[in-house]
Amino acid sequence: MNAAIKRTVLERRRLRAVQLSQKGWRVTDIAQALNVSVPAVSQWLSVYRREGEDGLKARKRTGAPRRLSPRHTLMLHALLKRRPRENDIDADVWDRVLVQRVIKRLFGVTYSHQHCGRLLRTALDSKGAIPRVARLELDDLLKKVDIARIRTRFGPRHGRSPH
Repeated sequence: MNAAIKRTVLERRRLRAVQLSQKGWRVTDIAQALNVSVPAVSQWLSVYRREGEDGLKARKRTGAPRRLSPRHTLMLHALLKRRPRENDIDADVWDRVLVQRVIKRLFGVTYSHQHCGRLLRTALDSKGAIPRVARLELDDLLKKVDIARIRTRFGPRHGRSPH
């Protein structure tokens, strides 16, 4: 389910709880009807009393910042779409441990085996095309060439024409 759709569905559920409460329903009955916990309904009603409908709207989730930049993520996807041997890595197939070692070596970031499995699955399932500049940066990185140099080949806009 798309995150935006999920947020909308959850907001509607919270608003429905308020509507049912205003019709005289008990908190336990609302919780049962909406298939949620009683404390959740109580919290929604409390927030509604304090902040109104705006308090029930979904907020953007914060959280820890990503450790891999979007550019590094593209490079990782380009890497994982090839077989390890095509990248001069001594293995036949990608696994979580190998992905973890490669990420640490190339990008200096350490992830758990579990998260590396998710990254591998995401990369293999992704259908989007990898931009040429990401593939070239990856190739240079694998050759231990300074990747900052590659950007000078394409200029500041990576070869796109100005407005």
